[in-house]
Amino acid sequence: MEIPGLNSLRDKFEAADTQVLGISVDSKYCHKAWANGFGGIAFPLLADFHPKGGVATAYGLWLDGPGIGDRATVLIGKDGKVLWSESVGPGGARVPGDLLAKAKELTA
Repeated sequence: MEIPGLNSLRDKFEAADTQVLGISVDSKYCHKAWANGFGGIAFPLLADFHPKGGVATAYGLWLDGPGIGDRATVLIGKDGKVLWSESVGPGGARVPGDLLAKAKELTA
């Protein structure tokens, strides 16, 4: 995902009543180094580190073969129910503007 683009849209996501979170099976130390590589990020990163992949597994996004979480986007409503999800695969990319449009559509 293009992090600078996502950072620049933070206020628009908030206006759409949407909280952006990043999550991966990496540790908080890896997250810090990754975020620093972008000059910082404007949203929280969550570590699905122990048990490794517990959250990814709960959402059906754990890939047993390579032992990683799939690269996906999940939009969750205020009631805790999944509104929409999309997997782009381990090497896939997402377009922040498209995610904002989807969030606006689903929270309208």
